[in-house]
Amino acid sequence: MRSVRALSMLLAAGCLPAAAKAQWTVSSSAASVGRPAAVTAVLRERADSTAFDEDAIALVIRCSALQLDAFLTTRDALDSDLVGDVRVRVDADSLRARDSRWQATKSNAGAFIPPNELRDLIQRGILRSRELHVTVPTLRRGRVTHTFAVAGFAGALDALRLACPKDRGATLADVTHQRSR
Repeated sequence: MRSVRALSMLLAAGCLPAAAKAQWTVSSSAASVGRPAAVTAVLRERADSTAFDEDAIALVIRCSALQLDAFLTTRDALDSDLVGDVRVRVDADSLRARDSRWQATKSNAGAFIPPNELRDLIQRGILRSRELHVTVPTLRRGRVTHTFAVAGFAGALDALRLACPKDRGATLADVTHQRSR
């Protein structure tokens, strides 16, 4: 299911405790053989103070059916081009600012991180930084920067590795968390 509303279901189910503002929350659903069939790591934006039954501004990295993907959820309609690309700027204290094109979700309130950029974002941005800044164009408010306190991803990385051991060219297999903070 490639829906931003999946995050709402996680929030409504109580998967994100009130103290999760600067922490990764990992949820999993077990498969019949005891391995996680799906693992989802969610990080709410540092300044997001919405109630837990509303859509959160969050960074979501998940493995479902051995496929790794990640996306940003927002409450704003994003400004995308005719083919659904959203021009995004990503920077962190360990990653030089760079522009990218992410694919808008069907609801246009979020964007998927391209698979070829996800490994680099995890390795160089999330694991080596304290904060990750994602700037997106919105239809109503212009360019908006969302800040995520990404420290502490190592536990989520281990859970995602178990669920996606051989994902798309070993995206997670050679990612190390030696420099994780």
